[in-house]
Amino acid sequence: MLLLRNHQISTEKWSAILAVSPYSSAFQTHIFYELCNGVPGISAEAFALEEDNNLKALCVVTLQKEPGIKGYFSSRAIIYGGPVLLDLDKEAFNLLLKSIAGQFKRKGIYLEVRNYFDYSQFHDHYIKAEWEWLPYLNIRLSLKEKSLEDVLASMKYNRKREIKLSLVEGAVYREPIDISEVQNLYLILKELYIEKVKLPLPDIDFFLTLYSSAIGKVFVILHNNKIIGGAFCFYLEKRSIYTMYYCGIRNYHKRIFPTHLSILAAIDFGIKKKLEYIDFMGAGLKGKEYGVRKYKQEFGGELNEYGRFRKINNKFLFVVGGMGLRIKKLIKK
Repeated sequence: MLLLRNHQISTEKWSAILAVSPYSSAFQTHIFYELCNGVPGISAEAFALEEDNNLKALCVVTLQKEPGIKGYFSSRAIIYGGPVLLDLDKEAFNLLLKSIAGQFKRKGIYLEVRNYFDYSQFHDHYIKAEWEWLPYLNIRLSLKEKSLEDVLASMKYNRKREIKLSLVEGAVYREPIDISEVQNLYLILKELYIEKVKLPLPDIDFFLTLYSSAIGKVFVILHNNKIIGGAFCFYLEKRSIYTMYYCGIRNYHKRIFPTHLSILAAIDFGIKKKLEYIDFMGAGLKGKEYGVRKYKQEFGGELNEYGRFRKINNKFLFVVGGMGLRIKKLIKK
C-alpha cells in the first residue's frame, strides 16, 4: 500500500476514484483542493492510498483559521463530506486516519470529519483511533427523476406559499451576469454573519474563486433589478449540489422571501442538471434545539443522522476557542 500526498496524487486517478465511489462529493475533488490553496485563510492537503496502480482511498483536509491572534485559537482541520473510499479495507482505512492525524497534530486545534454520507460501517475504526462520535444531523432532498413542480408539492404548505408569493411579486432568480453581482451578494452575506450568525466567514476571495470554479455555482435573487439575496454552492456533476452559504435581506418585503428563493434556485439548477440530490449541509446536533433545522426541513428533505467524527489535538485551546465563539454570539453589535 503506497501513501501519496498532494501533488504526488495523479489527477487522472483522482477523478477515477470519484467517478465510482459512493462517498464522492465536490469537497473531495482536485478542483476544491486547488481552490482552498489559492485563497487567504484556507489551505488544504490531500492524502491517497494506492494499490495495484489504482487509488483505494482519498481525502482532502482543509485547514482554516482566522487572521491575526484569533488564528491561534481558531485553527481547525475539516474534512467536508468524508473520505472517498471504494471498500472497507481495515488496513487502508487505519493507515489513512493515522496519516491525517499525524500531519495535522500540531497544525489544527482539532480535526473534524463532517459526514455527508452514511459512514456507520467505519464507526469502530474511528473510535479505536481515538476519534469521538458526535450525533450531528443532516438534511438531503432527492431530486432524482423529479420536476420542480414535484419538489414544490413536497414542501410544507407555508414554504410553498411564500415561494409562490415571492414569484408573483416579481422576484426572480438566476446566475450572476458579472463579478459585481457576486460582490453585492457577498456584502449581504457578510452583514448577516456580522449581525446574526456571528461565526467566522471566509473573505471575498474565497467566494470569487468559487464563482469562477468548475464546481462552484452562484445564484442571485433580484427584485426591481436589485440583488436581495442568493446562494453560494458547490456541486459535483451527476451527483449533488451543496448549499454552503445562502442569504437574503431581512424584512425586505412582506410578500417576498429572498432566502427561500436562494434555495429554490439551487434546487432548480440541480433538477436541470439531473443531479441526484441537494444537500443542505447540516441540521445541528441531535437532541439540541436548532432553528435552522426546522427551516431546512420545510423544503421537504429527509433528515439523516450522518454525524461527525472529531479528534481534539489541544483541549485547552479548543475550550478557549469555543468560549470565544459563544461570547461573540451573545454580544449585540
